[in-house]
Amino acid sequence: MPEYVNALCSEITRQKPYADSSVHSVYFGGGTPSRLDMADAAKIMDAIRQTFVLTDDAEITFEMNPCDVTGAYAAELAGMGINRISLGMQSAIPEELKRMGRRHTPEQTENAVSILRDAGLKNISLDLIYGYPGQTTESWKKSVSATLDLNVQHISLYALSVEEGSALRRQLEMGKVSLPDEDLTVSMYELAARSLMENGFSHYEISNWAADEAHESRHNKQYWFVSPYYGFGAGAHGWISGQRICNVSGIEEYIRLVNSSDSRFPAAVEIIPQDRHVEMQDVMMLGLRMLREGITEERFHERFGEDMRKVFHRELRHLEQKELVRWAPDGRLLLSPDKVMVANQAFIEFVD
Repeated sequence: MPEYVNALCSEITRQKPYADSSVHSVYFGGGTPSRLDMADAAKIMDAIRQTFVLTDDAEITFEMNPCDVTGAYAAELAGMGINRISLGMQSAIPEELKRMGRRHTPEQTENAVSILRDAGLKNISLDLIYGYPGQTTESWKKSVSATLDLNVQHISLYALSVEEGSALRRQLEMGKVSLPDEDLTVSMYELAARSLMENGFSHYEISNWAADEAHESRHNKQYWFVSPYYGFGAGAHGWISGQRICNVSGIEEYIRLVNSSDSRFPAAVEIIPQDRHVEMQDVMMLGLRMLREGITEERFHERFGEDMRKVFHRELRHLEQKELVRWAPDGRLLLSPDKVMVANQAFIEFVD
């Protein structure tokens, strides 16, 4: 761990000559940062502050497993400037958590939320997973209800993604478990969406709900609006200076590359110049994920100097014919509310 943290800090600080604009969000994630020793977490945060100018209201998020939350750890996180916590709740059903291979219990999630609030970390997001083997409508209802009872500011619902080579993939291939059918998965999503909106949450992005606009994930919106971002660490991705950067995923190889190179992107295995038309496609595809804001003709023209309706005349005609999108009176292109579960049919129009 010390060697990895040193390499990570080195990768961060060598961006200083290029850091010519302020940073409004920082996100510790893509793994389990709550396994970090607090001194290492503080060292990384110091490297960020040495390199970049953070805005006064910067959103600084730290992903945590509920079982890693202690009073001392939470207090130190707050002390180093962390102001938003993303907790991997996943489920409120003990048996489901065990099947998912999670280390925590539902009681630990409840305790974690309480501990975080006591430490002054009141901006909390919870993640739930649906479509997992063994889930039922009733168990899903309980998980959604338990999440609402915790009275947090942000909730994310993610459909299960089965990774190649994972233990779950092997179990599925051997027939030991099976996924819920598609109709059940859709009904789970719709059930949760109704419950969240009935309880005052705003459905601002396909997988995300916020108690109000101020608690929408500023960091993730950077991705959905296809705005520049840095990615540091093994397996990280970034989009800087018109280039897509992809770091090597292996820890030992990452450390070796950072320590043996003085280049700006020492751990990159791919540096791909961003094609202008592909960037336009990304703006359309990811912008449609934003259910309230969508894509505005004005913003598109300001960015590219072109008319969105002309550039994507054929694609927009197809989407309108299929009633996958609608135009708001102020010129915003929005995904049709009843097409969220088939949104990929809209996104595919912007993939060559």
